[in-house]
Amino acid sequence: MSTIFTVAAIQEKLGQKYEKLGDFVVKVKSIDGFQGGEEDIVIISTVRSNHGGSIGFLSIPQRTNVALTRARHSLWILGNGTTLIKSDSVWEAVVCDAKDRQCFFNADEDKDLAKAILQVKKELEQFDDLLNGESILFKSARWKVLFSDNFRKSFGKLKSNQTRKSVINLLLKLSSGWRPKKRNVGIVCESEQLVKQFKVEGLYLVCTIDVVKDSTLIQVLKVWDILPLEDIPKLVKRLDSISAMYTNDYVNRCNAKCLEGYAQFLHSY
Repeated sequence: MSTIFTVAAIQEKLGQKYEKLGDFVVKVKSIDGFQGGEEDIVIISTVRSNHGGSIGFLSIPQRTNVALTRARHSLWILGNGTTLIKSDSVWEAVVCDAKDRQCFFNADEDKDLAKAILQVKKELEQFDDLLNGESILFKSARWKVLFSDNFRKSFGKLKSNQTRKSVINLLLKLSSGWRPKKRNVGIVCESEQLVKQFKVEGLYLVCTIDVVKDSTLIQVLKVWDILPLEDIPKLVKRLDSISAMYTNDYVNRCNAKCLEGYAQFLHSY
């Protein structure tokens, strides 16, 4: 999206929300639009969308100078710290200075910001961005969640936004430690080993409990697929054949539980 379209999109989103607030004025402009002027508070977005991590015109010293010198009292910079540090530009020094002065904040570590980001993603129906163990939804969850490519593909094919939201909400509950009170809830075929199935909006979420090495060996929730009833037995059979090759020690570690009420907590070794 070009800078012009980005500015227009933000202006449209804000609409007339702040026009009746007396001494408070919100202006949305490109960096070039602030040439020769100052504002009390400036919020700059350095967010860009490309695969190479390029920051584009932000690497031009003259543009950077304008961006960093337009605020009288407070300057806020939104962006990806890692991308800016690797940009081979003055932005590396800006980020490092912010960290040294304890002015660098991770948006997903602030509850209010995290809630706002999640709300925007839901409004824009950007659900696919959330299907990542390091996303804002699951980064701080009690259970580490891993997603298979098959699950992402199946999720992407879901036509109903309500179904997508229901699947996301179920994943949030599972990652928090929640498990059904009854062990056989939602199960359509018996799995001999580690396969778990959860019904949601007429479909079935198929998961396993695996063990991975982090700082210690920890249990993780692996999400394999979201499927209709008739496709479940084939996947469960394949997963059971895989788990049949596990050692007894591995299976025991996967099956170990730490229970508090009906919540199943992360089990470390």
